[in-house]
Amino acid sequence: MFENLRNKRLLVLGSTELISVIVKKAKAMGVYTIVTDNRPYENAPAKRIADKYYNISFSDIPEMVKLVKDEKIDGIMTGFTDSYMEYYLKICEEAGLPCYGGKKQFLIATDKAEFKKACIESGVSVIPGEMADDYEKVLCFCQKNGYPVMLKPVDNSGSRGVVKCESEDRLEEAFSYAMSFSSVKEVIVEKYMDCENIAVSYFACDGEIKLSTTDDRMIYKSEETGSSVSSYSEYPSVYTERYKKDMNEKVINMLKSNGFREGLISLQTFVDKDDFYMCEMCYRLSGGQHYLLVEDQYGIDQLALQIEFALTGSCKGDWDMEKEDPCFEDRYAMLRIIGVPDKKIYRLEGFSDILADDNVIKCNMTKHAGDVIGKDGTTAQVLGSILYKFSKDCDKQAAADEIFSRLKIEDEDGNSIAFISID
Repeated sequence: MFENLRNKRLLVLGSTELISVIVKKAKAMGVYTIVTDNRPYENAPAKRIADKYYNISFSDIPEMVKLVKDEKIDGIMTGFTDSYMEYYLKICEEAGLPCYGGKKQFLIATDKAEFKKACIESGVSVIPGEMADDYEKVLCFCQKNGYPVMLKPVDNSGSRGVVKCESEDRLEEAFSYAMSFSSVKEVIVEKYMDCENIAVSYFACDGEIKLSTTDDRMIYKSEETGSSVSSYSEYPSVYTERYKKDMNEKVINMLKSNGFREGLISLQTFVDKDDFYMCEMCYRLSGGQHYLLVEDQYGIDQLALQIEFALTGSCKGDWDMEKEDPCFEDRYAMLRIIGVPDKKIYRLEGFSDILADDNVIKCNMTKHAGDVIGKDGTTAQVLGSILYKFSKDCDKQAAADEIFSRLKIEDEDGNSIAFISID
């Protein structure tokens, strides 16, 4: 499989630790890899393993198109960050190379207002809420629907600018905070959902879309802002059968009617006894890396298929669609290591030892010694993630504690500055 890709030339946009997984996979497939961005070499893991690299910002579209021509590039890949997608699309369009999505699809995936509109038009339930570009609209919604509420910038990700508000006396402050993270100066005000949260992923190829994974999501919430970050996921979700029965067809219809034909698609939804409530979408390789579980469970390498699409414009011939099934036989978990905000990491050890465990599928570090941990309740405070398989008879807390106990993450005084949260 994929023998036809040997010696083809792949341009990878970005050079972060996560982006390096694209480079590693492509090289294992015999593909020649070129990485570019303006990140310094010493802080660019993907550049250090690529066959060739450039220090050119991929926001410079004319320069990128020239690079594509000069290097005889066959395809382009990126992922993991919403802000990259605009440039990926423009470069692919200008260079005439395959792009798995178009302007409409990337807008729906990155603009919460557009996503909500697409869901409503297709009969997919969403969190009760409204878009607002001024404080009076937010106040009116809250007076009508009550508290608590969540305010979110319509055009940001990673929980940046998300804030919970419990009462009217803090509402204006919360509105200003959320608005400050929106470049288009618009926020969403929504009912605060005090219920369970799941995620689902789909794989699309040549217009066919199949449900790939489901997982129950635990979140860590900032007490100060109410914003949250995913802290633990367990596959498959206990709501899998109910989701397949009540939501799957509606979501697939929503995706198809909005032109989604290729690639990896992830969605998050709340669930209570009455319904599922879609809240956001991701149309790119995600930090959860659920595609690794599909590979481990069924031998379907979705990342390799995406590389094949980038290089040839199709992966249909190598996708075993009938095997795609979220009802895994095995039990998996994604454990995220959360750091104490604003602390500087002095010692970070143990990730390599964990990776040697046969039950560990993947271990990613997103922070390193010398880094300062980011804001509470955002992805900037996530130090790394561990994807592992564990027994159906094992207590999930015990399994997570055992994994975490192998890590040593300390400040310069030897104090632990990391924790896990799976409740």
